[in-house]
Amino acid sequence: MLAVLASYAQFVAIYIILGWAIYLVFRGGQLSAAPIYTMAIGAYASAYAVRDLGWPFAPVLAMAVGFGALATFLPALKLSRAPGFAAIIATVAGIFITQTVIRNLGFLGGLQGIYNIPRVPHLVPLAWVSVVIIGFFIYRLENSSIGRATEVTFTDPDLASTFGTNIYKTNVFLWTAAGAMGALAGGFYAATIGAISPGDFGLSLLLLIVTFVFIGGYTTMWGVVIFTPIMYAISMFLPEAVATWRDIICGALLIGILILRPEGAIDKKTLRALRLKS
Repeated sequence: MLAVLASYAQFVAIYIILGWAIYLVFRGGQLSAAPIYTMAIGAYASAYAVRDLGWPFAPVLAMAVGFGALATFLPALKLSRAPGFAAIIATVAGIFITQTVIRNLGFLGGLQGIYNIPRVPHLVPLAWVSVVIIGFFIYRLENSSIGRATEVTFTDPDLASTFGTNIYKTNVFLWTAAGAMGALAGGFYAATIGAISPGDFGLSLLLLIVTFVFIGGYTTMWGVVIFTPIMYAISMFLPEAVATWRDIICGALLIGILILRPEGAIDKKTLRALRLKS
């Protein structure tokens, strides 16, 4: 039972980090799947370095974060100017490109992936310390001039420009931060699972994380924090006969929330009401 709860806590931490990565870019007015392919990059880079090169986990994780940041910074130089539809299509293509490259690299295990990844002690506390640090970063960011600029940009990019907001630089920064967060989640994922394959980082994972973000609420960071544990518990503890339908269940829930309550379960009005009551 303790092992199950530890696994649940670990995956919730990973998915919160991924959800925040998707949320960050979306607050700038774009939807990006880049954190999914940077998760694959971070997972494979850390798994190879720990298992085959014998590197310690801490510098490996830092290396993976650097690779993830670079893998989104370069595309962001062009895609951060692109319309939202073009950005999501290009980054979904990035998922397929990353999977194909990994499958064709023999030293990364090809189709079989990487197995027997060494376990890392105290992984759950490390992951949750990372969640707290990233959460503090996002909270401070949202209450800074950059955060206010992204909120105006999300509502009206033209209005944001008239107030002197450099939308391009802001979006490049958000993309890069999101890519780094995706790679960090990948490093933790590889150490948690102990075995990874290219299929782990595909559209099914993207659908799962987008469902967490939009059901929780995409206008505030707290929607991801509150609803990721709830939604993942439903996914994790479903009977096996029902669990095979997870993607359909997630898709139906996503469509339902977008129709009935597009802003998600928690929005800024909800938070203001809670503050007033407290």
